[in-house]
Amino acid sequence: MGHLGILLFVSPIQHRSPEIAAGLARAAAEGGHSTTIFFLGDGVYNTSRAMASAELSTVVTKFAELPASVQLINCSTCARFRGLHDEAILPNARNGTLEDLSELLSSADRFLTFAQEGAP
Repeated sequence: MGHLGILLFVSPIQHRSPEIAAGLARAAAEGGHSTTIFFLGDGVYNTSRAMASAELSTVVTKFAELPASVQLINCSTCARFRGLHDEAILPNARNGTLEDLSELLSSADRFLTFAQEGAP
């Protein structure tokens, strides 16, 4: 089956995009596809253990409950800048590098980007 790549720039509390991305990843996994989500900027908050326990953010819980065929990778620079060191992120996520993003771009059959809504 195919490989879906998703780049997510937005936080889990200000936009609907993370919820849509989590739903697409789940649907792709259920259809037998592998999926990788790479989080940049405020998007790394989607992998925050603290956000998963907050009542506001059920979308982070959706990321935490994705099947093992879905890889969750943070930009480590973005994550560390926001205080999300390895122990502060979801167990099914990891802090990666831009090399991981480069590999994702070259290996994905389809690639979607979710940026700030209303951005040009």
